[in-house]
Amino acid sequence: MSAPPSTTGRPSAARERILDTADRLFYAEGVHPVGIQRIIAEAQVTRVTLYRHFPAKDDLVTAYLQRRAQADHDQVGAVLARHRDDPRAALRALAVELTADDFGAVRRGCPFVNASAEFPQGHPVRRHAEEIRTWVTGELRRLLEDAGHDSPARTAVQLMMLRTGAVVAAALEGGRALGEDFVAAWDGLVDAGIPGGRTGPG
Repeated sequence: MSAPPSTTGRPSAARERILDTADRLFYAEGVHPVGIQRIIAEAQVTRVTLYRHFPAKDDLVTAYLQRRAQADHDQVGAVLARHRDDPRAALRALAVELTADDFGAVRRGCPFVNASAEFPQGHPVRRHAEEIRTWVTGELRRLLEDAGHDSPARTAVQLMMLRTGAVVAAALEGGRALGEDFVAAWDGLVDAGIPGGRTGPG
């Protein structure tokens, strides 16, 4: 999943350069290894400018994760809007969307899981990861309920586990195509609990 430009507050080219740079570096190398001075240099801003927008590094990390979370909200929301009256089609479309470019946008793993691994339990960074996963799981549960699934809560959690595992596999196994296997496994979990068996696209 890619991160869109920030849409909050007044537009600022300097702020966007800082966020673009932080997004690239934090995702590629981790949060702790990337220092503020490097972000300042690569974003081509002054220290004063960076701290005007982000008074502390934690503020920049939070903005990075909020931006990523907004991208996920937008991606899922767009799929749901296209399949407003067909929850089973929405579930299949989400699976296909998540495999776009065979997980090409998350070749280094899930940005939320990666960032969470660098911070202790209870840290705001970990809460950002929990919030987005809870939201996506809730949307999956709602779709499963609307599709008549007999175990929507448990299956929504399983679908999230499947997606997390697939992202890790894509990050570790690079060149191997995983999209087809992922969609097949996703469909299996969904259709196993829907009366009448398989109802999604073939």
